[in-house]
Amino acid sequence: MLTRRKLTAGLGLSLMAEQAWARSATPAPLARQASPQPPTPPPTAPPAQAEPPAVFLDTALDAIDRMTVEVFINAQGPFNFVIDTGADRSALSTTLAERLGLERGPDVMLHGVGGSALTPTAKVPLMVAGDARMKDAELPVLTPERLGVDGLLGVDMLEDRNVIMDFRRKRLEVRRSSPLSAAYPGAREVSVLADARFGRLAVANARVSGVRCVAFIDSGSGASMGNMALAQAIKLRVRRKPEPAMAVRLIGVAGEATVGELRVVRSIDLGALRMTNVPLVLADLHIFDIWNLNSRPAVLLGVDVLKMFARVELDFGSDRVKFRLGKGWTPPILQA
Repeated sequence: MLTRRKLTAGLGLSLMAEQAWARSATPAPLARQASPQPPTPPPTAPPAQAEPPAVFLDTALDAIDRMTVEVFINAQGPFNFVIDTGADRSALSTTLAERLGLERGPDVMLHGVGGSALTPTAKVPLMVAGDARMKDAELPVLTPERLGVDGLLGVDMLEDRNVIMDFRRKRLEVRRSSPLSAAYPGAREVSVLADARFGRLAVANARVSGVRCVAFIDSGSGASMGNMALAQAIKLRVRRKPEPAMAVRLIGVAGEATVGELRVVRSIDLGALRMTNVPLVLADLHIFDIWNLNSRPAVLLGVDVLKMFARVELDFGSDRVKFRLGKGWTPPILQA
């Protein structure tokens, strides 16, 4: 299944988070001395509640966040592909499929955040990215507007590979996994154990605002998102000191609407690593139903979280994620 997504809005995610903070931090008026009160006015009907602002679900990373790798198809190329660790299957753009004259394959059902759609495929005899290769595949074909590049590499191309996202140098690499690199992190690196039981990298010991959850690393998503099971668990845990939050409407590419909330969560813990005050969108999304995860807290950690670090390595061979801290910024580290 293909699960590329991001959230875009006119206000922008960071601005909306600032508004959420402002609403939650509005000071109460100071108490005044008693004074004669005017006559009580007759009761009036409560004002109608304003509709939550719309947040649009799109299918492409912002150009500033987009890093690509070189891919060859049938010995032609290179073509620019993004890596989406939240996608089960790699995909091509319609433009590239037509340019290469690829034979059409059977239509398949693709599931995204807000829904599903029947999608055509193309038959690809050989696709190569670095030393990773795929033969005789039938890959979904999407419009260039949805991809923004020539195609994407899903987890079907990442077995036993190490995906290196170097945000400082704006470089994306795919290498063969090495047990030594995961076992010996550098001085400014934190290595976190992951779990591949769900078919993609999930951090083994993850918590959001103290709530234990399943946390997927999703390099194809521009924003991090959680399900409503996580939202309810957080509310119960922080009800005495609620976190800043605001209601939003999530609008999918087909026009479908889902009500959710934008919350500035107090902390996200990934193994021994902690990040604080992170914006997170929480909603009852279609993709969590497909993964049978709507009944337990789950979160998709997108590029908005990953790019807080100078470099992130997603090692599918050793089931680990390695975070390299940038100079001048050190997030709190939990004690083991």
